[in-house]
Amino acid sequence: MIDNIDDHFILVDKCADQTRIIEILSNKIVKMIFWLDKYPPLIGSVLDAIIIKKLNGGLVRAKIEDKTILSVRGVSESSNINNKIRVVITSEKFEDKPIQARMLPTNSKDYENLDDLRRIIYLFFTKNIPIIEDLYAIYWNDLDLDSQFIAALQPKVELSDGGLIWIEKTKTATLIDIDTHKLLLKSEEELLEFCKRAFIRCVREIKLRNIGGMIIIDFPRMSYNRKKRLHQNITEIGKHYFLDGNFLGFSRLVLYEMYIPRNFGSLESYYVDRNSYNFQNHIRSLWRKSKELKSKNNVKFLCGTTLFTNLKKRKVPPFINIIKRSDFPHDHGELTEIKR
Repeated sequence: MIDNIDDHFILVDKCADQTRIIEILSNKIVKMIFWLDKYPPLIGSVLDAIIIKKLNGGLVRAKIEDKTILSVRGVSESSNINNKIRVVITSEKFEDKPIQARMLPTNSKDYENLDDLRRIIYLFFTKNIPIIEDLYAIYWNDLDLDSQFIAALQPKVELSDGGLIWIEKTKTATLIDIDTHKLLLKSEEELLEFCKRAFIRCVREIKLRNIGGMIIIDFPRMSYNRKKRLHQNITEIGKHYFLDGNFLGFSRLVLYEMYIPRNFGSLESYYVDRNSYNFQNHIRSLWRKSKELKSKNNVKFLCGTTLFTNLKKRKVPPFINIIKRSDFPHDHGELTEIKR
């Protein structure tokens, strides 16, 4: 099944009342976004707004019909307060930060004809990559993407050619420490090249984990001239991946500062804890099994009392029998196929 798919593709996994969009390259997750369908994202929506305040660099504050305040980028300098503009929402609401938006693209008719899913792919994923629909999480299971999801939440990232990256997220900023970790570098020039490679991996991790806001990177110490060259390199690479990113440079504490506007929530925010992660995968296992069945009512899902109660609140395949077992651990579940 997987062999028939191009190496680089976007997988839209939509089942169990949840939508996941994952960019896959060499059987690895490059970037992922997902949400419960009961709470569809505002992102991608096209709305009318009125400018209420002009800021620098084509940035304005605007207000939509329900009085929500937006930060809108790409507004013409000739625009004035009280002018009406048409915008595309590009972020969720985070704490007290305004929702981010940008001016509607020039090919607005094409964009507005897209459905919500295609708009999100247009905004956040590389264009012209094949898109595959998966209604039963079959591809997700075959590629073992669950293990990649867990790995993506780990703070320690090992670099293939040596060195380590440590990622720690706090309420105010994400801290990234780059460590040569026993890697023998003979000169500052080699150290600079190592830092450039490490930053590319940082960018990939930022995309995969959906990290936004202030990001502070602690690079190994180097001379002023090499820090200047590293900053130039970071700006070039960063702008390629994050058009709206601000790459501020090294602070007085010799920490590199950058700001990436928040879009979707961070990766770990989609599951409150391991229990909620396991519960969602129980539901997915039922949908995967339902795809395999050739006859109805020959599969039972035996589960503990808590899992049974939670499953009854969700949409599950109607022909799999959900059976409560009081002798099972509360959150345990197992599929049993009746042989005929």
